[in-house]
Amino acid sequence: MSLTAIQFTRRRKDPVFSTSIGKKLGMAFTGLILYSFLIGHLVGNFQLFASDGGAAFNAYAAFLTGNPLIIPTEMILLAVLLVHVYLATSLSLASRRARPQAYASLQSVGGRSLASRTMIWTGSIILIFLVIHIRTFKFGDLGEGTLFDLVAGKFREPLWASAYVLMMGILGFHLWHAMHSAFQTLGWYARAGWRRASIAMSLFIAGGFAAIPIYFYLAQ
Repeated sequence: MSLTAIQFTRRRKDPVFSTSIGKKLGMAFTGLILYSFLIGHLVGNFQLFASDGGAAFNAYAAFLTGNPLIIPTEMILLAVLLVHVYLATSLSLASRRARPQAYASLQSVGGRSLASRTMIWTGSIILIFLVIHIRTFKFGDLGEGTLFDLVAGKFREPLWASAYVLMMGILGFHLWHAMHSAFQTLGWYARAGWRRASIAMSLFIAGGFAAIPIYFYLAQ
């Protein structure tokens, strides 16, 4: 058997995630799953805008916490997130090994944009924010109030409201390139409709979440 044939055989036996293409496909699929979760989470959080003193949102929260599928769903989402983070880190490290010297200029090189160059950093910031967000709202002390009271109280604080809006700007920036990259990997981005969708969905998600703290801060 020739050396080329042996190398081809070995490559065929390699795990899918051991190749750059496989990792990018994994990033695309896990990213789209997380995108879907964010859309569903945002739609549920729109209950916060109801003029009922938080009744609709608290009912929605009670439905989720009382649902027997919530824990398995959370475990699946956590696994998807961890795989996404692992693949992103692996691809970033591989890119740095292939290009050990940083570009001398911040100008776009080979079609690379500011969003693409900072994905690992915006992703890391979002991950830290996610831990703080879960700690504050999922496991926060409700005291004598409800989850609605906790959310409303936090977003009436200037620091919390401004920091949350800033984070949604970073999230939108990250999501825009993430969807752009996912569509390219899956071969969809050549269609103008998908390009417009990546922008529209990023604005919808980031803008929708940012509107929540703005609403509570201005309503006080």
